[in-house]
Amino acid sequence: MSGELLDVALELLRANPYGFLTTVDDGQPHTRLVQHVGVDADGTVWIGTSPASRKATEISRHRMVSYAVEDRAAFAYLCLHADAELVGDRTERVARWQDGLKAFFPDGPAGNDFVLIRLRPHRVELMDFSRKIHPDPYGLVPAAAEVNGRRPRPASAHGGGR
Repeated sequence: MSGELLDVALELLRANPYGFLTTVDDGQPHTRLVQHVGVDADGTVWIGTSPASRKATEISRHRMVSYAVEDRAAFAYLCLHADAELVGDRTERVARWQDGLKAFFPDGPAGNDFVLIRLRPHRVELMDFSRKIHPDPYGLVPAAAEVNGRRPRPASAHGGGR
């Protein structure tokens, strides 16, 4: 991804911790509002969830997801097309834990009711009118870039890390 688009994408993600995660099950999209708990320098996004949640079950079956974030004040949005993976590693869960999650996961980051979803984007689309990132035709096409040469992989191509 170009440096400018990555910088803007990271800024939008870090400034807007809530977004819409879309998974697929039985050929149907399922979208829900989630809070991400971390964004790495390469654009990897981390989301906490229950291993028994619908999103975790759907990701275990179909790893391609979309994650969209809006910054209404900047009249901007970002959509990541990503490969999702469940990560159950205790050290990673503890490192990504936020105190506000305790209400949803009473056993804390080391409990069996908490797992991470790692989103590794392979494509990012964004429009940001405050930064004049809106390719022609004006407002109809987002700026888009491949991320680190990543390509989508089917669920069977690699195992989940629970």
